[in-house]
This record gives sequence, C-alpha cells and structure tokens, in this order.
Amino acid sequence: MRGKNFGFVAGCNSGTDALILSLKAAGVNRGDEVITVSHTAIPTVAAIVSAGAIPVFVDIDPATWVMDVRNVKAAVTPKTKAIVPVHLYGNMVDVHAIKKILRELNRGDIKIVEDCAQAQGSTLQNLQAGTIGDFGAFSFYPSKNIGALGDAGAVFTADESAHKKILSYRNYGQKDRYHADVIGGLNSRLDEIQAAVLSVKLKHLHTWIAQKSRLMDAYRTALADTPLTFQTVTQGCSPAWNLCVVKLDENFSRDDFQARLLDAGLQTLVHYPLPNHLQPAFKNFCRTPLPVTESLANQILSLPFSHALDESTLNKITAIIKSVAAQLK
Repeated sequence: MRGKNFGFVAGCNSGTDALILSLKAAGVNRGDEVITVSHTAIPTVAAIVSAGAIPVFVDIDPATWVMDVRNVKAAVTPKTKAIVPVHLYGNMVDVHAIKKILRELNRGDIKIVEDCAQAQGSTLQNLQAGTIGDFGAFSFYPSKNIGALGDAGAVFTADESAHKKILSYRNYGQKDRYHADVIGGLNSRLDEIQAAVLSVKLKHLHTWIAQKSRLMDAYRTALADTPLTFQTVTQGCSPAWNLCVVKLDENFSRDDFQARLLDAGLQTLVHYPLPNHLQPAFKNFCRTPLPVTESLANQILSLPFSHALDESTLNKITAIIKSVAAQLK
C-alpha cells in the first residue's frame, strides 16, 4: 500500500523478518558486512546473520544509549553493505549524521536500515522513524507502542523497486503466483487478523504516545534525587517512549536493588543484560572493545511502563523506588 510519506509499506510476519527482508532488498549477500550496535535485542543481530551477513559492532553513546555515529566511519570497509541504526527504547539514532558520513566516504552503495521496533511514532527533525534511511523495519509485537495479538511487522521504503523485491521475498520469492523469481524467499506475510487489530489500534497510537510521554516526565521528576539516571534524548528527536529504562549508579548493585524492589512488591526487568557481542552465538564477530555498551548493560533497569499506567499507581511505584534507594545510601 502507499504510505503517507510517498513511500510503500509491506506487512510481514515479525520485526525480525522486517529486518531480514530489508537487508535482502538492500542487496546484502553472504559475507557482506552490516554495521550495528551490540546493545539491542537479540533479533537485530539474528536478522543480520540470517541474511548471511557479518555483524560489525560499534559502541554506543554514553548519554543517549544508541549508536554513537562518531564510530561509524572507522567501521566502514569495502565489504560494508548496510548499516542498521537501532532506535532504542523510543530514542532515535541521528540517521542524518550517518548519511552525511556516507556522503563524505562516497559510499552511496551502503544502505541504511532503521530498526524501529521500539520507535513507532518517534520523530527526528519532524521526520518519522523509519522514513529517513533507505528502509524502516517495524515490529508489532504485543509489547510495542502499537502491538498485534501476536507477532507482526512491516517494512517502509520510498523505493518502489525495493518494495517490489520485499513483496516477492516475503512470499516465497514469487513475483506472481506459482512463479518463483528470486532465491531466498520466506513465508512472511502479515496475518489478516493481526492487520485488522493493528488497524484499530493505530487510531489510538498518538493518544498512547502522549500518555507515555507524561508518565516519563513524571518518572524523571519524581526520581530526580535518586541514584538513577535517565536516557538523554538525541538532539532533534521527539521520542515515542516504548520502555522506561534507567541507569543505576555504578556504586550500587543492580541485583541487590532489584531484589529489594521485588521484596517491596515491585518487579523490574533488564533490557538487555548481556550485549550481543558477548552472546555465545555472536561473540566471534566482535572486532573492537565496546566499553560503554558493557558498562551500561551492567547498570540498566526497566521500570513498569504502559499507557494504561495511571498517576496514582506511578506515585506508588516511585515511592517504593525512593524508599529502597534511600536504604542503599
């Protein structure tokens, strides 16, 4: 279907498949290199490997917690075919800065695939996440800002030729029924029931984003005097927060902090405790040290966060956090 930004959207089975389809349409082949970050959900890197490519990890910015674009230039090699900036927790990577670097390197052949699994509705300089690079890969997993009843995803591109390739790849490699045109096709169509659910939920997306923005502001205000630091928003970004993630002061034990919160009735999670470059499946791909990534992974904590969370409940949550934090001083 035709997108509002004069582009094209193809529904698919999941956010992971959205990345795989984008990389395939970008011409990524076995042995090609794809630059990304280690501080992301496993599916980001699993998709790159599934496309036959080699993930090349760069470190993240210590304040924004997303790809530090200053590391991109040194990571580019003759084998680089794509870059996957991950818009994490709702915050966005400065994709414009990446495009500038590629122009300076005269590498217009390198495609940018935005991982927008956690950035539905986020904008950068008034441009929607997923519309700045060559491809935008979206996940509609139930926990996302707009979620289906199960797995679902989509790819946005302004390139009609690339869109047609994606339509073929997602349907066994068929251009027309019973005629396979490309090798490497998938069974990755968007289920009609999931599409129907998403069509209804889409009408409420901006209302939910606004509510989560208010909740994030309330969290920041209430926890300002605690040993918790919040993610710095990338300049020019208007985030559609997917998760509320904080960083615990390095002098405190996260395990102890989490245990005390749980004893007080508050469950927290970690997104994500083990960076991809330290995962057994991907550790052989790491070429350079990633000190910021490793440090952050040991300190982050995800607080309860949903558009359904009301002010009264949030006040109870922050009261528990402040009480436990005071005990640890």
